[in-house]
Amino acid sequence: MARLPLIVQNERRKRIGLAITIWLQMCTVVSRFLVALSAIHSLHTYRPRIRSYILDFYTKRYYVKRLVYASDETYIEQVRMNRITFFKLCEMLQTLGGLKSSRNMLVDEQVAMFLHIISHHLKNRVIKHHFNRSGETVNRSFHNVLNVFIRLQDVLFKKVEPITTNSIDPRWKWFKVLE
Repeated sequence: MARLPLIVQNERRKRIGLAITIWLQMCTVVSRFLVALSAIHSLHTYRPRIRSYILDFYTKRYYVKRLVYASDETYIEQVRMNRITFFKLCEMLQTLGGLKSSRNMLVDEQVAMFLHIISHHLKNRVIKHHFNRSGETVNRSFHNVLNVFIRLQDVLFKKVEPITTNSIDPRWKWFKVLE
């Protein structure tokens, strides 16, 4: 077998070198593409979160809408008060007591939380879950409403009239002091 001329051998080496260079560049581009693809995939995969806070105002008010605005029957069962009385109470707490809506929670939601806690003797953790709020928010709103109720105790609560010892009411004869 005869050897190829020197010029042909050099050309062949150049072509092989060029082919290897192109192949390496293609491998580099493909590897960078695969790295970018895996990074995008890792961003979109499910990662369980410790807490998911929903920033949507209307989503957080869903339980209040279901509780207050659904029907009078459910509201009486849950809060022990009908809606008309509830709205009058909210208005009184706003005008006379100075209860204000916060940036994230309206007055009706604060009062509904307070009444729900009081009527069912629930913990803050349960209310936190129902109303989809943080524990600090539930605690803060509960204490705000409680302070307003304490401020308005003269207006809201009926003053007791003492019963005299010479009362003629037949229901009180059992409580008379024997002399």
